[in-house]
Amino acid sequence: MKPSGNSGFTLLEVLVALAIAAVGLAAVSKALYQNIEVADRLEQKMVGTWVANNYLSELQINRAYLSGGSTSDTNKMAEREWKINAEYTPTGDNQIVRVDVSVYEGNTQDRAAAKIFGFLAQPKN
Repeated sequence: MKPSGNSGFTLLEVLVALAIAAVGLAAVSKALYQNIEVADRLEQKMVGTWVANNYLSELQINRAYLSGGSTSDTNKMAEREWKINAEYTPTGDNQIVRVDVSVYEGNTQDRAAAKIFGFLAQPKN
């Protein structure tokens, strides 16, 4: 006959296992949170780039030409409000101007979601 003893885990073993599981779950939780932040930022940059490209295309189609200065506009895309700033810089050619378009989500201007540039030609009369 075998001697009968207590079978199972001690309280200390259970506490150590719980501590290890808690550390592992905390690491997984942090990694998931960081992935969500990165995905949100990538979506913001992608939609912001679409807004900037659409704005620059509208300027080119409408033949909007300013020899210098800046303009501001707003647009709604992907159920978000976007603020658009365009700066017009003269080039060496008097009939061509460089346009730098910056797009911000909402009314904040702390970090641009997208920045692009293009060129506009002065319309012929």
